[in-house]
Amino acid sequence: MFTGFKARWQEEAGYRQLLKVAFPLIVSSGSTSLMLFIDRMLLSWYSNEAIAATLPAGLLHWTLICPFFGMAMYTSTFVAQYTGANRPERVGASIWQGLYLCLIGSLALPALSPLADEFFALVGHAPRIQEMESSYFKILCFCSFFFLTNAVLSSFYSGRGKSWTIVWINLLAMFLNTLFDYAWIFGHWGFPEMGIRGAGYATMASSCIGSAVYFVLVLSSANDATYSTKRSWKLEVDLIRRMIKFGLPAGVHFFLDVIGFTIFIMLIGRLGIAASAATNIAHQIHLLGLLPLVGLGIANSILVGQYQGAKRSPLAVKATYSSIQLATAYNIVAASCYLFLPLLFIGPFFLARQDPPSPELVELISNLLKFVALFTFFDAFVILTSGTLKGAGDTKFVMRTLTLTSVILVIVPTVLIIEVYRLPLYYAWSILAVNQICLSIIFYLRFRSGKWKDNQVIE
Repeated sequence: MFTGFKARWQEEAGYRQLLKVAFPLIVSSGSTSLMLFIDRMLLSWYSNEAIAATLPAGLLHWTLICPFFGMAMYTSTFVAQYTGANRPERVGASIWQGLYLCLIGSLALPALSPLADEFFALVGHAPRIQEMESSYFKILCFCSFFFLTNAVLSSFYSGRGKSWTIVWINLLAMFLNTLFDYAWIFGHWGFPEMGIRGAGYATMASSCIGSAVYFVLVLSSANDATYSTKRSWKLEVDLIRRMIKFGLPAGVHFFLDVIGFTIFIMLIGRLGIAASAATNIAHQIHLLGLLPLVGLGIANSILVGQYQGAKRSPLAVKATYSSIQLATAYNIVAASCYLFLPLLFIGPFFLARQDPPSPELVELISNLLKFVALFTFFDAFVILTSGTLKGAGDTKFVMRTLTLTSVILVIVPTVLIIEVYRLPLYYAWSILAVNQICLSIIFYLRFRSGKWKDNQVIE
């Protein structure tokens, strides 16, 4: 066994090469996850209503931005394939076309913010939570420009497998976001107490600073000399079309992947504050463990894109299996912690509260973490195999699959369980488990079929 591991470590598309690309992305994803964790933890210190409101509002914004965010992130595939094809002069053009596409989302989301009050009133959560959800959502809508810009500009580094710059910028944003959160949520250092609005403004300020740093670095003279990051600013209709052709299905994939869960969270909120708070905390703990897998998935997708650009599909397959094996080892550790050390994750959410949480709430969160332990294994297969398909341009299959599963396996069963049969919270969470199991099987079978190898992303 050790001999096989050692051989796989040293081989091309093996563990070492994958981790060389993945480690900074894992750190980057981990810092993003930690930033979200700190956001939610501080809001849980503020009040149960604040933590109950933040996830529905955040998910609604994420759902609406997903089509644009997916296209923005898919810029990394074009950068990866141009890099693999040894055409660095086309990297700058890809970045600029990605930025132009992002402008659409940057204008569309703020235009929808006035509808927030009516939407959350329609959902039917408690009046105080509705008010918090609406105000938080409106602020996030005006953050959209920075979210999308950062996604495109980070692709300049991630697509080339040079991700440490992303790490340092994300760590800077996390540090600033934590300071702003502390000052603006609770009203420290002379600032007014703003609660959940303070968390939204903290996200906006830290994201804005991150965008400014990215622009300075990407548009430097050294990068322009090699990658034409300044000179390639002109609109290229053919490149835009190809980015929409492959990137839009990837964006719709993000949308469909999230819309089912967003409706799930909105319906859970109708079960009461305790069920909503427990679900939000369990989900945030899930994200804390999940985003390192997302970093590994991005690294796998980048290597697949580079190998496909270089016409070396067997190595794309090998890289995917290497990432699955690494993810399985990680998931064994993570799932064990969820099952046997739940208070390690739950405790920080109530650390600074004057009144301790009720035993019923702690028990409810602990039981939900058992579902999280199950999710982690199937999440890995979904993230990694779908990442391979997207890295090779097989985005339409991913989109069609998620269209069916989101409706048939998540939305319809959730409505039946909560609205029609009024079953307990655990039945609703079982739906998520079934959905992930089915998705992992479908994407793995598509990966094994090899049909994704024939896609042509770049000219």
